[in-house]
Parts: sequence; C-alpha cells; structure tokens
Amino acid sequence: MISNMADALPMLDIRCEAIPCKVCGAASPLDGVIDFNKCASEQQAVLRPLWGVPVYYHRCPDCRLLFTVAFDRWTTAEFQRHIYNDGYAEVDPDYSEARPVSNAGVVANFVARGENLNILDYGGGNGRLARELVARGFTASSWDTMEPSDVRPAVGSFDVVTCFEVMEHTPTPVETFADAISYLKPGGVMLFSTLTIDALSPRSMEHWYILPRNGHVTIYTKRSLALLAAKFGHRIHHFDDVLHLGLTEVPNWLR
Repeated sequence: MISNMADALPMLDIRCEAIPCKVCGAASPLDGVIDFNKCASEQQAVLRPLWGVPVYYHRCPDCRLLFTVAFDRWTTAEFQRHIYNDGYAEVDPDYSEARPVSNAGVVANFVARGENLNILDYGGGNGRLARELVARGFTASSWDTMEPSDVRPAVGSFDVVTCFEVMEHTPTPVETFADAISYLKPGGVMLFSTLTIDALSPRSMEHWYILPRNGHVTIYTKRSLALLAAKFGHRIHHFDDVLHLGLTEVPNWLR
C-alpha cells in the first residue's frame, strides 16, 4: 500500500551539486533529507507511515535559506492532487477553520486604526479569513492560486495584503513575494506569517517545521526575508519569529 502511494507521486527532482540559493543566489549545497510523508501531526505524536520517498533540502551558506527543488516542476494540478487534497486536513487540522479565524483577529487588531482599508488575503485557501473579516465589518477578499473558482484581484488596489502561512509553501519565493506585493496600493503593507529559523544546526531535518507533506518547501531566516524584500525596495519589520510586516514606508494610519 505504501509503495503504491509512493509510486503515484510525480517524479521529485534531486540536485546533488550545490545550486543557487532561491533568494540570494549563493551556491547552496545539500543539507539533509526527509521522507515526503513527514507532517505537522507529529507534533501531537501522531506518526504517519514513511513513504520511502526522499525529499532533499539545500541550505544557503549566506542567507541560510533552507529549500528543496523537489517540487519545482510540479504543476498546480499535481500540488492539488498530492499535497492540497482531501487528506490535507489530517496533516493540518487547523487549516480550514481555527487558524483563519484566529488570524482574522490578528488582522482586525492590526488595522483597527485605519479607515476604509481594502484588505486582500493572498493565498487565502477557502476564504475563511476574509469572510471572518467581512463579518466584523471590514472590506476584505481572498485569492488563492489553488482555488480555481477564485477570480484574480486587480493589481495595485489594496491597502493591506495578508499572507498567512504561504511563503513556506512556494517553490518560487521571489516570484511569490513579487506577486503578493503587486496587489498593494502605493504605501500599502503586507502582513504575513512564516516561521523564521535563524539557529538551525546542520542536517536538522527533524525540526518540526520542515514538513514536505504539508508543502513546506522553503524555510526562511530573518536575513533571507530581508534580502528577499530588498529586491523590491521593501523592508521587513519582525513582530516575532512568525509574524512579519513588509513595507516601503509606514502609512499614516500606522503611525
């Protein structure tokens, strides 16, 4: 049974040589390997069977980005079939309800001093966070590339873009960051979350956040986020290791 599940996966890319970092371009050697089926349920001591499918990660010696190229050639349909499928709730039970409702509270507090702000939840999944914000009286919408029914919003039309637990899921961090901020009005800000891990010892693939089955393919440090944002004239303010703000300037409503 396990072999059948493994055989159903598309080919995962492996690059044995050092390759350019996906953020800063520095030559990044292999750093470790983990089974594809490692997922967040292990935090609750629920161990899923190994699939016998290795996912190799590279680590940048400069910005310390940890990333894999295993899924770089996957199509959206392949991600939907093998990661963001009907079984995703088993590996991330808070995804559809608890986390977006909690995050909506974070956003509501963040924008409380603003007036008539237009909010986009980028990578918003089932749209639950945006619906919660609307129920609280805010103007909010959701867009996610994995939701085929979503209509792509107008570029440059939002005061705030939220982006919760998205950046670790993208195999193209530069392109995804650029796409997310493209929806901002001049002076708009991006409130986003992703766990930054600045102190990770070599070959620490057992860290709980390195989760191929959850789609965690790119793991950041604060330095790698800063370099990423700087490519687009943005800077990053870190509220903590998880919650961050990307901006070019502080808008009046946040002063």
